[in-house]
Amino acid sequence: MKRSLCRISLIHIALIAALLGFTKENAQAQEAQKRILKALPAETHTIEIDGLLNEPLWQLGKAADHFIQQEPRAGSPALAHSFVRLAYDEKNLYIGAVLHDPHPENIHADERQEDGRFNRSDTFAVLIDTYHDHQNAFFFESNPLSALSDALVSQEGDAINRDWDGRWFVAAHRSPDGWSVEFKIPFKTIRFRPGEAQTWGIQFRRRVPHLKEISFWSPLDIEQDFFEVSRAGHVKGITAMKQVKPFSIKPYVKSAYQNNQSGTNDGTDVDLGLDLRYRFRTNLTLDLTYNTDFAETEADRFQVNLTRFPLFFPEKREFFLEAKGLYDFGLSRRVQPFFSRRIGLVSGAAIPIFGGGKLSGKVGPYGIGALVMQTEKKGDSPAEQFGVLRLSRDFGLRSNLGLILTERAERGRSGSETLGIDGTFAPHTHLTTNAFWLRSEDNAGASGIAHFAELNWRDPFWRIRLNRLRIGENFDPALGFVQQADLDETVGFIDIRPQPESGPIREIGLKTEMTYQRDTQGNFLYQSNYNRIQADFRSGDFILISIDPQRERLPEDFEIRDGIVIPAGIYEYTHSNVILLSDARRPLSGRLNVLWGGFYGGRKTSLSLTLTGAPQAGLKISGGWEVDWVRLPQGDFSAQILNADIAWSLSNRLLLQSLFQWDKEDDLLAANLRLSWEYLDQSWFYLIVNPANQKNSNRLLILTKLSFRWDP
Repeated sequence: MKRSLCRISLIHIALIAALLGFTKENAQAQEAQKRILKALPAETHTIEIDGLLNEPLWQLGKAADHFIQQEPRAGSPALAHSFVRLAYDEKNLYIGAVLHDPHPENIHADERQEDGRFNRSDTFAVLIDTYHDHQNAFFFESNPLSALSDALVSQEGDAINRDWDGRWFVAAHRSPDGWSVEFKIPFKTIRFRPGEAQTWGIQFRRRVPHLKEISFWSPLDIEQDFFEVSRAGHVKGITAMKQVKPFSIKPYVKSAYQNNQSGTNDGTDVDLGLDLRYRFRTNLTLDLTYNTDFAETEADRFQVNLTRFPLFFPEKREFFLEAKGLYDFGLSRRVQPFFSRRIGLVSGAAIPIFGGGKLSGKVGPYGIGALVMQTEKKGDSPAEQFGVLRLSRDFGLRSNLGLILTERAERGRSGSETLGIDGTFAPHTHLTTNAFWLRSEDNAGASGIAHFAELNWRDPFWRIRLNRLRIGENFDPALGFVQQADLDETVGFIDIRPQPESGPIREIGLKTEMTYQRDTQGNFLYQSNYNRIQADFRSGDFILISIDPQRERLPEDFEIRDGIVIPAGIYEYTHSNVILLSDARRPLSGRLNVLWGGFYGGRKTSLSLTLTGAPQAGLKISGGWEVDWVRLPQGDFSAQILNADIAWSLSNRLLLQSLFQWDKEDDLLAANLRLSWEYLDQSWFYLIVNPANQKNSNRLLILTKLSFRWDP
């Protein structure tokens, strides 16, 4: 590491000292008020996952009950009564829930797709903080169709990775007075610290669409979110001495056929690869991959760019999603020192990954993430090596301190490095402060700095935030993402949320937000005075109306489209916006967004419309239309995207998906057709067909992939 990269200013030392000096009394007081559930040992019992809960074990011990509404009337006892018990043996965690309903004939479920949001279904969900660090958790949810949805939660709910797929089992059963559900979660699916009589954080959520009711076991105020891990209650008594069968192997074989109209890339290709996983007794997990393949990854959705800044596309590849929360740092979509799409992707095109590995997990209060990858040469893209080291330390309740180091280099050459520290300090249940500092340095010695600090107050009525972000002109993390460099930004807002006790409106939101941007030399760039009013209705519908006067300086000419150049200068304009959302729990729901106003001396009108329907159980159809009409003194243009998305779950293990997209500007029509079959637990067969047509140029890609997971 270069010596210059290790310099830390006094302000950063002060940040560390403040976190280290965090008093535990406040955290202990908050912990003492939480609900506690005792887990039942099941070594002498056999639990069949059938949703019936007729084993004697499920009648023992005290259940988690007395759920409290968050909607429609926060703080009131739930109308639909719920009773939840936990049990465990040496291999699995079991969760059994009996869910009564005052009107059981109205229980509804039509969503079977894995990792769906289940917005229209009755659901039961659990959040498990196995490390008890009040930051990270595992999320599991199901409905009366025994559908599975899971996610990794990190950063106190600020980062939710729904693309993670764990190995677990569920069965639900309808009864005359409601429904019941059983979860079986193998200990090898979740990460925890081995040991006797553990204490984990746990939270239960129940949604009852026909009552418009959302209730929780550990009560939440109306402004709080299920994924705020520190709000969870406790489960005690689990003895998880070991995670059995720590070693797993997952080989794959892939066949691809590609046909281009030009004929230059026609042919069939067969490939093999291998993933290995080993779980250490220290609670660290080692993942190794050879000839890494992501053929099954979902296609990116088309986006329109009317700005001077790059678009952000989220990571969807399984290898990088596993334990993703341990590597998160910075502001998503704005400034991140590590952005995994920099590995194996260049301008959306795949670069072969020779292989790599990562070591991740938590040891006591310490989080550890270490990753190394190597790509192969392809065309103008050289063979490269990538490295990431992420360390963190928890302090008290919802407070932590961390460090990150990344490096990217061509094989055999010196590389570019980025070093950063970050911290979260939560001295009060409603108050949170966040900060980070970053320094990048390339192989030629050019360096840049970025730093951020934020103060955030959030209670049932007030939401107040003030933050400051500065990104140096030369800040360029080679393995990260930066939306805009040479930026000095201050943002502050006040948002009040009155909740009427009666009437159709559940909550009103009145917000004023001010943004002011300069470059690092102090020259004005942009300012905004955003004002909005919104209403959440007890029916589940939503409306937002905003007005946003803006002033912007273009430091140089901006070619927004071929032949249409907006000259440098200062522009003033106002945007008005209306957003309407209907309740997603309806059989047919929709979202409408209309924005209009000035645009660099001209006018812009944007329209976005999405409709989603579920004509039968397991079938979900949605369609979207996005269009921008732009009128400028230099010329007019319009951008338009149409998409249709169909997902048909023939069973909980067999899914047919299709995504059709059309981009008017690029004259591009493309489709992604996928059949996914989990023929054994965590073993998959994929058939993927990707046809595309652009300006009379036809392309066709057909992929088949078979993977097999073996736990020796």
